[in-house]
Amino acid sequence: MLEEISQDKLKKTSASNQPMFSTTPDYESLLQEKDSILGKWKTLEKDKQREFGSLRKFEIENGLLDIKDPALLPSKNTYLLHNEIKRRLSREDPLSLLPIEPLDFDDAALELAESLENITEIRELYKIRKASIGNSSNAGISAEEAAKLKNCFNQGRELFLSGRNGSLMVKPLNFFYALTAYTYGVIVLNSPFRYRKDMLPGSHGMAYLPASIQAQFGGDCARGTFSDLVSAFPTHLIKAPGISFNIDCSHSLIAFYENRFDVSLGTLLSMIPEMADYYHLTTGNKSRCFPMEISSTNNIRSVTWEFQIGNGETRPSSASIEQAFNGFNVTERFGKTIVTVPAANSSKLNAIIYTDLRGNLWFVENPFFPVMLPEIAVHFLITSIFSNIMRYRPDEWGSVLLNEVSSNISLLTRHYFSSFQRKFMLVILRASSRFIPYTI
Repeated sequence: MLEEISQDKLKKTSASNQPMFSTTPDYESLLQEKDSILGKWKTLEKDKQREFGSLRKFEIENGLLDIKDPALLPSKNTYLLHNEIKRRLSREDPLSLLPIEPLDFDDAALELAESLENITEIRELYKIRKASIGNSSNAGISAEEAAKLKNCFNQGRELFLSGRNGSLMVKPLNFFYALTAYTYGVIVLNSPFRYRKDMLPGSHGMAYLPASIQAQFGGDCARGTFSDLVSAFPTHLIKAPGISFNIDCSHSLIAFYENRFDVSLGTLLSMIPEMADYYHLTTGNKSRCFPMEISSTNNIRSVTWEFQIGNGETRPSSASIEQAFNGFNVTERFGKTIVTVPAANSSKLNAIIYTDLRGNLWFVENPFFPVMLPEIAVHFLITSIFSNIMRYRPDEWGSVLLNEVSSNISLLTRHYFSSFQRKFMLVILRASSRFIPYTI
């Protein structure tokens, strides 16, 4: 009867395979040492240079490791991660809020998606969304590489339209493949570790567990699209009118590769803001999503953000607040949780904060702490599970859609796909364009 669709189950296991990150040796120190040795090389007479035969032999003579050695990749990844985060935190965010009229919403979202399918625009987006690409004339990606991403975006849009116009029976597979096609471009445009599509592994980067109808990811799972998607967001941008800051996700990404998670659909659906009421209505369990407002207060010394979490009737658990806002002042006012955070320290939060269709912010209790999944990654997992149910249990899938078994499960399923269908392009645009669109 596919009761698993509504189940809230999670298993966390410490597990890892080949390390993704390492602090030994310090890769930045190696780069500085290489520059110093290069300076010495340039001062040598030509005859002396010929004695060594090559710059690399001179580097070996001076005790420098080969920075291209594959064994140093974890150290290089750590350097790339922290360098990208440092630059993002120090710059003014280049993305623009874009309100869309409700009557024009669907057409406007598609028009914005179509605007991504341009080679020149993709090359510009690469420079906008990544902070550490250099300032040289050839910095960024080539037109040839941009053309590959253009094709990914085009395929993603066409698959989405097929799913939107098709019956609910086939939406899971269409939406999952549409999201996957877009994800390739999202990864290259955002990840500090990937700068060509052919660098992406071939697998999904997560597994479907048919016996329990769960998704498995992280830790010692095979790396692929999903793990690359999570790694493509070293910071989490929080942006609303008058508010803009980035959260440092370095600890989250390191923990992602050290822990394996088995998660049920109900757990994932409880993390989607648009599902909050329907999740509670159909399962009897509280959603993990809580409305949140952030206001700015100024004092003589600094700018401070005040996080107001909850609706006056329900608010998150004290444990989830402690995890997300550890070290910051927490109080209660009018039934809401109030957290005061100096703006200069906002990058130190460990909070999952998502944005709904209307641009409103939501605090999400984190079942995967300390791993903080971007919203697009949660939808990737949900659509993957649903698409596997559709393919491998078609008889039961049909019963769910025809409301022949459980009206609650049918309602929960239908509402997810209707809300995700509306939000799909916003999720993509927020992760790949120069805009943060929302409906007003």
